[in-house]
Amino acid sequence: MKSRNDSLELLQGLIAQKSRQHRRIECLKNPDRVHKDKDEWFIYVPSCFNDCLDIAKTDRVETTYRLIFDEKTQKMKPKKKTKKVWTQGSRFAFHRGCTLYDTPKAYRRWGDAIKEIKYCISIHYGESVKLAKKKREPGNVKFAVLTPSSRTASLEEIGTFELTQDKFVRFLMDGNPQIIPE
Repeated sequence: MKSRNDSLELLQGLIAQKSRQHRRIECLKNPDRVHKDKDEWFIYVPSCFNDCLDIAKTDRVETTYRLIFDEKTQKMKPKKKTKKVWTQGSRFAFHRGCTLYDTPKAYRRWGDAIKEIKYCISIHYGESVKLAKKKREPGNVKFAVLTPSSRTASLEEIGTFELTQDKFVRFLMDGNPQIIPE
């Protein structure tokens, strides 16, 4: 599990590269997480949002210690094998309909979940990050922050905000006092 500071540092490295880049093996969060996992992020981001965070399984070539005979060169060479590993990119793509909560307990029965939720993020609009040859366009996200109503078992909106995809991912990690006072 990554600490919030590790994730923030990795995020800075991802968005600092202005053009196309190779995918990193370090990920912003555990891609195989389950609801009981706890992390240090401000908002809980389950594995179903791996695509939105540009976390994906990709092929990596590994050299093994086994030698094989190469027919072309007529020499022995190390055998290579391909395996799928989790990798991290920077094409963040949160979009309309994504709903995130501050706790994994929000995914229980609603009557129990509403008692545990402090914040809910509901995305109204999202434009993905675009990577061009020499320019990285950070996209944007328009979202609402909701909190439990004191009168009913529902959520009420406390504000709508717009951030770049990069700043939105950072907000998920560490919150933002201008948006949500602790």
